[in-house]
Amino acid sequence: MSIAKSIDAAAGVPYKRRVMQRLPHPAILWTANVLVPGSGLVLIGRMASGVACVVLWTATVGLLLLATLVWPDAVSAVPVAALAVSSGLLFAGAQGFLYVTERSLRRHREDEARDAAFREVLAATLRGAQDEAEQRCRTLLARDPDDLEATLHLALLARRAGRPAEAARMLRRVRFLDDTSRWDFQVERDLAAVTDRAPPSLESP
Repeated sequence: MSIAKSIDAAAGVPYKRRVMQRLPHPAILWTANVLVPGSGLVLIGRMASGVACVVLWTATVGLLLLATLVWPDAVSAVPVAALAVSSGLLFAGAQGFLYVTERSLRRHREDEARDAAFREVLAATLRGAQDEAEQRCRTLLARDPDDLEATLHLALLARRAGRPAEAARMLRRVRFLDDTSRWDFQVERDLAAVTDRAPPSLESP
């Protein structure tokens, strides 16, 4: 199957991943999590871990305050120190967990947005809107110059528009970006078509 057919067929693949809801503003998220460790996790939907962290931290700090302010003579230094260390660890753990989780969610949202943009490229191509498809491809590449699919599709569009030099440049870029060698044969075949070389053979030498 040629690159053109592979990409055209991809437009019919249903989009199954769920689009995530809007995340709270980072300032609100982190202010809440600093004031009450774990509340930031609740705000981004991590209810179980967030509530557990809030309850543990609140209980630990409450016991620490009782031990130091209400019954300072009834509690020895060792339990007080243990409570202080525990509350500090819970605070640091909540901040670290929120950082990792929020970063993962925002990266996933960026992937969702990128996939939606590429589907618009495919839709424009199928409608025959060559200029629109090219513009959308170039927008994707401006955001991420290493976007293999956008580069590959732009090579297809350049070839269809009768710009073999640009198509060849994009195909060589795809060959450079394709670490898994998934597109090697198709790239070589399309390169042969735009540079008047002999196409590669599937037969073993």
